[in-house]
Amino acid sequence: MISLIIPTIHHTDLVKHCVNSFINTAHEAHEIMVVDDGSPPPIQQDLAAWAALMNIRFIPKQTNEGFSRTVNLGLKHAGGSYALLANNDIIFHEPGWLQHMLAAMQLSPGVGIVGARLLYPNMTIQHGGVIQGPKGNFDHRYRFQPADHPPAQAVEDAACVTGALMLIRREVFDRIGLFSEEFFISYEDVDFCYRARQHGFRVIYSGAACALHYEGFTRGTTRANKNRYWRVKEMEARKTFWAKWGGYHIQ
Repeated sequence: MISLIIPTIHHTDLVKHCVNSFINTAHEAHEIMVVDDGSPPPIQQDLAAWAALMNIRFIPKQTNEGFSRTVNLGLKHAGGSYALLANNDIIFHEPGWLQHMLAAMQLSPGVGIVGARLLYPNMTIQHGGVIQGPKGNFDHRYRFQPADHPPAQAVEDAACVTGALMLIRREVFDRIGLFSEEFFISYEDVDFCYRARQHGFRVIYSGAACALHYEGFTRGTTRANKNRYWRVKEMEARKTFWAKWGGYHIQ
């Protein structure tokens, strides 16, 4: 069984579209959990009523504690052999995407994490795996390339993949623990992949699996449209990450 975990805050329409697109394209046995990271009561009430109608587990939190704590709350309730993390601004627009992610997971028993090719709404690539930049930051491979960019179609080992859409074998978080809660937002997915690889798990990028990512609805994408709160949190996460991993290099 697949345990789909969607962290969300504020945007009810986004998460509803995400869930509907999942139901319409994924036919494997699954459970769906929506974890709200401290939205105002009217939003949580709306989501609770909708979740009851949809037979979805809704888990509200009273305060905004960030991605890691929100996802971890879902993971603690997950009953599946695999956990699938999806941001609330992911839309599954192609049939077969989950089969491709599961096929990558079955490449070997050592595969622990699988990521996917994510596209912007204009059908250019948003994510084709995560790479380290020259100044210590991380970026996504193939960003802004056409959706059918040949190298982005590969199924291959990766240093890390984004947590915006990530399939995780249960044995991974059973062995290494959950997402590190020292990260409020950003870098927690890279940290999780690094920890998994330290423990011998493979991380796979599957370009065969594809979804749309309306990136930045919650916190923006550029300095111009991202408020100071999120910029500060991301800077804090970067400092925390390099204090932890600065002496460690992973191929």
